[in-house]
This record gives sequence, structure tokens and C-alpha cells, in this order.
Amino acid sequence: MTIVTTSWDDGDPADLKIADLLASRGLPGTFYVPMTGYRGRTTLSNSGLKSLASHGFEVGAHGVSHRTLSLLPPEEIEREVRISKASLEETLCAPVEMFCYPRGIYNAQVTRSLVEAGYRGARTTRMLSTELTFDPFEMPTSLQVYPHDKWTYVRNSAKARKVSRLLSYLMRFSSAGDWVGLGKAYFDRVATHGGIWHLYGHSWEIEERKLWDGLKELLDYVSGRDGVLYASNGAAVNLCRTGSKCA
Repeated sequence: MTIVTTSWDDGDPADLKIADLLASRGLPGTFYVPMTGYRGRTTLSNSGLKSLASHGFEVGAHGVSHRTLSLLPPEEIEREVRISKASLEETLCAPVEMFCYPRGIYNAQVTRSLVEAGYRGARTTRMLSTELTFDPFEMPTSLQVYPHDKWTYVRNSAKARKVSRLLSYLMRFSSAGDWVGLGKAYFDRVATHGGIWHLYGHSWEIEERKLWDGLKELLDYVSGRDGVLYASNGAAVNLCRTGSKCA
């Protein structure tokens, strides 16, 4: 099974530009939106959120305030995950089942609060993953739309304690070139051997660093392929729950 999924964090109004790029290529996207602005920016309006949903994109929660949840007392964690879910569901008139950990940081208390609030999964910021087997509340990614250096990938993999993932990167993919080349190389791997190719990013960051051309090139490369399942994060988690190779 080969799955392609994408996800986009922070709910910046430029997410609508991402949505246009995805829609024109028939690609799915999950947009994780906090309730309040982040980095001094405004978040998507209710009409923007409804536009995403009406075009078939998944909207997930990203907390109320984008604070690091593991640093908060249990009652504040519960407030962040429950209110953000309820607010989005009221706006969209639809269930919100996925969550993205602000700054990618979480602990057992945070995960437990998500389960109790009724979420079905949560995405991390762990990269270089293509495995079909993963904890639904520790959904990893393959690549970020960002020009990371090699040591960032090494540190990220070491933090995830995935030795096989780190060795695979060092032995097979570290010479792939920039982030676009790396994304293509990882896609080629899952297209041949199966797995999940998961691209994530922040539209405000893409705008600031002028990464749009690279993103378009990568999206063109992975779209329209025979034998590939194109799915939102939530659908990918559900596929992994029901698939024989998924946890």
C-alpha cells in the first residue's frame, strides 16, 4: 500500500494558497488551525475554514493558543484540546478528529487528554518516516517544506529514537540534494516498496522563504500516480487502523 498525505500548520491565511495548489493537482491536505494567532499573525477566518472544508480538505485542531502543551497543568491541557475541537466543530458543523502538537512537543498526559476528548489521532514533527506502522497519536512525517541541513535531519531522527530511519537517511538519501530532491527520493521509495509519503509545512514560512516554486515542483512530481492512495491525515490513520500492516 502506498499513501500520499500532506498537512499544513498554524492556520495562516496563506493556507488558502496551499489549498489551491493541492486542489489543482487532486491532492489531499489536512490543515491544523489554532484558535488564536501565532507569531503575531491572524488565523484563517471562519469563512476561510468553511472554504477549506467545502473543497474537501480536512481541518484539524492545533490547540487554543499554540502553547507547548506538555508545560501546562492537566486542566489547561484539557482546555486547549477540548475547546479547540469544539470551536472548530461548531464552525464547520462536522467532526474534528485530528490534532497537531504545537511545536511538535507532547507527553503521555497530552496524548491521554486527546484520547479522552475524542480525537482519533495526532501528528508530530518527526521526519524521514515512510513506515505504515505507527501509533495513531504519534503520526510522523516524511519531509518538511523547509531547507533543513543534514544535521537537522540527523537530530530529528535521533530524537525519535528511530535508528533504522536514521541509518536509511545516511546511507541512501543524504546525497539526494535539497529538500525537493529529498522529497522526490522518498516518494520513489514508497512508490516502489509501499509506505506513507507525508509532506508538511507552514504556509507563512513558505511565503517568507519564497519556497513556492519548489513546492509546486514536488507536488507535480507526486500527483496523478497510478496505484497511489491520496488521503488526508485522518483517512491515512484510519487506513492504518484497518490495514494488515498498520498499528
